[in-house]
Amino acid sequence: MIDFTIISYYNFDMKKGTVHMKKRKPTLRQNKNISYKNQLMLSYTLILAIILMIGVILYSLSYRQVKNGIYQQNRLSLSASVTQLDNTLEVMNASVKQITANSLFNNLISRKDRTDSSFYYLGYKTQQSLKSITPVELLLPISNSFIYIEKSSYAISSILFSDFDFFIWHNTKYPIDPKQFSKILVDPVYWNKFIPFEKLGTSSKNFLYMYPLTPFSQTANHSSSVICYQFEHDQIMEYFSSINLYDNGYLVAYDKNGNQVFLLSGSGPVLEYDTLKAMTFDHDIAHYTHGNGEEKMLITTVTSSYNDWNYYLIQPEEKAYYSITPYQRFFTTVTLAAIFFGGILAVIFSSFGNRRLLKLSDELNIKESLASSLNLLVEKQKPVVAESYMRRIMEGSITNNIEMQYIIEELGLERPDIKFHVLYTEVSPSEESDICAKDLELCFENYDMLVRDALRRYYPDTGYIYKPSDRAFAILIASDKSIQHEKELNKDRDIFLAMHKELLEKYGIWIRGGLGGRNGLISYTWKSYQQAKDAKSITTTEKYILSCSDFAKSNDVYYFPESLSIQLSGFISTGNKDQVRELFKLIRKENTSMRSLSFKQQKWLISDIRATVFKKRHSVSEEGLEEEKLRLLDMIDKQFEGEMSLDSLKTIAFELCDICGTDTESNELIIKIQDYIINNYHDPDLCLTKISDEFGISENYFSYLFKREVSENFSTYLERLRMAKAKEIILETDTSLSTLYQYLGYNNAASFRRAFKKNYGVSPKEMRDKINA
Repeated sequence: MIDFTIISYYNFDMKKGTVHMKKRKPTLRQNKNISYKNQLMLSYTLILAIILMIGVILYSLSYRQVKNGIYQQNRLSLSASVTQLDNTLEVMNASVKQITANSLFNNLISRKDRTDSSFYYLGYKTQQSLKSITPVELLLPISNSFIYIEKSSYAISSILFSDFDFFIWHNTKYPIDPKQFSKILVDPVYWNKFIPFEKLGTSSKNFLYMYPLTPFSQTANHSSSVICYQFEHDQIMEYFSSINLYDNGYLVAYDKNGNQVFLLSGSGPVLEYDTLKAMTFDHDIAHYTHGNGEEKMLITTVTSSYNDWNYYLIQPEEKAYYSITPYQRFFTTVTLAAIFFGGILAVIFSSFGNRRLLKLSDELNIKESLASSLNLLVEKQKPVVAESYMRRIMEGSITNNIEMQYIIEELGLERPDIKFHVLYTEVSPSEESDICAKDLELCFENYDMLVRDALRRYYPDTGYIYKPSDRAFAILIASDKSIQHEKELNKDRDIFLAMHKELLEKYGIWIRGGLGGRNGLISYTWKSYQQAKDAKSITTTEKYILSCSDFAKSNDVYYFPESLSIQLSGFISTGNKDQVRELFKLIRKENTSMRSLSFKQQKWLISDIRATVFKKRHSVSEEGLEEEKLRLLDMIDKQFEGEMSLDSLKTIAFELCDICGTDTESNELIIKIQDYIINNYHDPDLCLTKISDEFGISENYFSYLFKREVSENFSTYLERLRMAKAKEIILETDTSLSTLYQYLGYNNAASFRRAFKKNYGVSPKEMRDKINA
């Protein structure tokens, strides 16, 4: 196949900053490989094959999962039914123990002489005593029961005492010859198993269960009396109603000696015990094929925990997997349809795609070259983006922690062993330079590249520079956290002096600078930037590099510049409590620790901060606010009416953060407070005031916040916690009740007992007495 490809390339003019695209002449290339159409056909066929393969795999997994579900259902159903039957046998065993322990009964079965009148009186008394067993038998799913006494050939129960032959001939529930029945009753072969009436030559489907009443004096293989229970076929079927035998399936049980003890059969031959025992069961499941190979059987086994009988549920696999058959047919139909229609679509798409591919092949080369030029442009813009990030970090205008974390990762500033601070510089021509005003702007443009290069060479660690104005440069400096602050400042001064000397001697540039304080968190860099800017503002010709600790603070001027006011407003708008807390810490340090302001100056400072916070409060729109936030606004308005202090203003700022921002930080604060309460609930001084002081918030705000987040008052929460601990100690330990109230933080025993009885309705002593009883 012959195809034409237009190859494009770009020519970059770096001096003019332009990009030119040139086109080569179309070149003719002979494709020696298979055609595009055949390639597409092969690709679509491979995709179709992969899809079908995935379908086969998913079908196999689903098929296996459905089979496992059937196995699990069989195991659970059989186990539940066996457990029911075991419970019945246990009740039967309990009634048998009661009978064998009956002295009247033991005396009766030893009598042989039926002519003695005392025999009948003893039978009557025994019959009356057996009525105490009737409530137990009512728990059994039986329709009739009696006890056969071999020596006297009498039958007895709680409602009868008569000759055995007479009892059988006049009882339609036992359609069997009395002589034959009496032999069966004393034959150990028939004991302790379910015997279908069909095996006794009758048409009834009911079961007999014969239990020897063997006193301790008799041997285990002979008994002079046997209790016989008759189970209705329908009642037995109810036990196994959740199991489907599918016509020719059956349920068989063998005891530990291999004797068949139970059979619930549809039709067909029953597998022998040895055959079943020789099978390999995987998770109680096995498969068996009849000798002719025509029918496969699914076998599920469960062992009784009561008498160690092994139950085997045997079902035809084809019918047991009935839920899978429609699934198989559906999958086969879908597979054939997918192959047929997929082949047609592959041919259509290959023909259509061949034409499109030729066109796209030509466009692709152009796009690739364009992408290369765009990548080059992006690389050139990276410094601009980095400087934009640094501007937001230094000005403190980042709105939330997620955005801050993203910028830190982008700039590679996630460095836990490093502290950061800012060098703020301002450049001007040296006094010896004779530059006219009209050339000054051009001069500053040339200074930009020279100063940036010098800053990056002398402070190479981060290299991030922010240019707040034409003549000002701020660079982020990183230093090891272990280095002392003064030592690091001296090092930075020496570096600055060397840079100052180079710029002055080589280019006639005079540079002044200020160094800010160090911070372990990059999010607090705005403090260092502000300090560095302030330090630079008081430099002189002789002292052209100063740090924030090199000059004395004025005692007649308070510290709250306009930039801090803007930052405070911004932090409140975004709900950033961490930054608000740090800003108030800076204000307190500058105006109380580093200055000695007069009372008048302090009032002016409070007034300025109040004006900022008050302005922010009235910028909040009440429209659409939740009811809780509206109540919080009312609380803020009332606080403005009272006396103001730095603490009260900080609390108001926090409350405004709750309204303007999200509730995440409030939740975190309450979680911390709850942890504190749990660890200190035994402190008798624990109260609103102590917790408010511990976490630096007002009592009113703490009470409001706690009620909002926990949905109950602090006092109720504390009492409930202490009462829960008290109950736990009373129930699980022997701690003396006389000292328990002290451990739980109560000042006297009376108040503790009152609170305990209010919560649990009893006193601590009464609860302890109930446990001991």
